[in-house]
Amino acid sequence: MNSKVMTLCSFMILSMLLSGCVYDRRNFVLEVCRDHPRQEVSKDVVLDVQSFNVDTAFSNRSFVYRKNQSEYETDFYNQFLIRPEDMVTEKTRSWLSESGLFELVLEPGSYIDASHMLEGNIITLYGDFRDKSSPKATMKIRFILIKLSGKSVVFAKTYETTSESNERTAKSLVAAFDNCLTNILSDLEADLREHL
Repeated sequence: MNSKVMTLCSFMILSMLLSGCVYDRRNFVLEVCRDHPRQEVSKDVVLDVQSFNVDTAFSNRSFVYRKNQSEYETDFYNQFLIRPEDMVTEKTRSWLSESGLFELVLEPGSYIDASHMLEGNIITLYGDFRDKSSPKATMKIRFILIKLSGKSVVFAKTYETTSESNERTAKSLVAAFDNCLTNILSDLEADLREHL
């Protein structure tokens, strides 16, 4: 590389730094942990947790904030490390694997035949900042449990919850998202326990 090109590259990098064009994006993950005692229920149910879907409005990794009744905005600087549907699918799979409800919860790509399949659809996932004094996280997920022999629906339910965010920061919002998902998965486990 000749000296003119190197000088030009150095000038461009310096210009970006001085103009504030270098962005500091922060990545977050959900830290949901099941802390209930494991309860054995069924030893003949093998579950396949399908990759969840997500409403298009919330499929971006960037955080979404609701500002008023019909106005939303995305946060360029704060985002999930991986796609929200992938992260929630993984957390759900791990939670149900630790629950004792199933003989086995399959990992993606497993060659074992499942007896049941769980589908999920993330309907809402956003920070609700309409009330500036009381920011919240909002999450809504619909689950469908299918018995594969006969393709019959065993259970279907939509769970919606909110959790207070201590302050209007990304870190606090993620903690509130954790609370939302913990509440939803706790309720899902309790309902599945009744239906299996």
